Amino acid sequence: MPCGYHMNLEDGLVTINGAEELDMATLVDLGEQVLSDPTFDPYLPQLVDLRGLQVGPDQVGANHLRDFIVTIYRPRVQSRIAVVIDGSLHERAVAGLYHMCCAMDATELFDQYDQALKWLMRREFV
Repeated sequence: MPCGYHMNLEDGLVTINGAEELDMATLVDLGEQVLSDPTFDPYLPQLVDLRGLQVGPDQVGANHLRDFIVTIYRPRVQSRIAVVIDGSLHERAVAGLYHMCCAMDATELFDQYDQALKWLMRREFV
């Protein structure tokens, strides 16, 4: 599955994944789906797994995604967000994600899934 999400209310975690080749508009649509899900709880921590994601050089789409994440998505999430990436992303995309994560409170970028999960657990499940 190239992208999707799962609200695990029992374990208290929202997982979002994006893999393979996706355009920025698809990622914005995914964020809108998460926010409009009737089971969405803004207080659940989020693990965003982007390992394997490949995005094309679309500066207009990247600006739209950044604006959506920073001005719409992040303000509606009241918990921490851990974002996991790997070496499949182009350097420009990694830099863009890094800057986006830096612009948001309680959001961190990781290159190891286990580190991201540990960070969430230490801060959210205490």
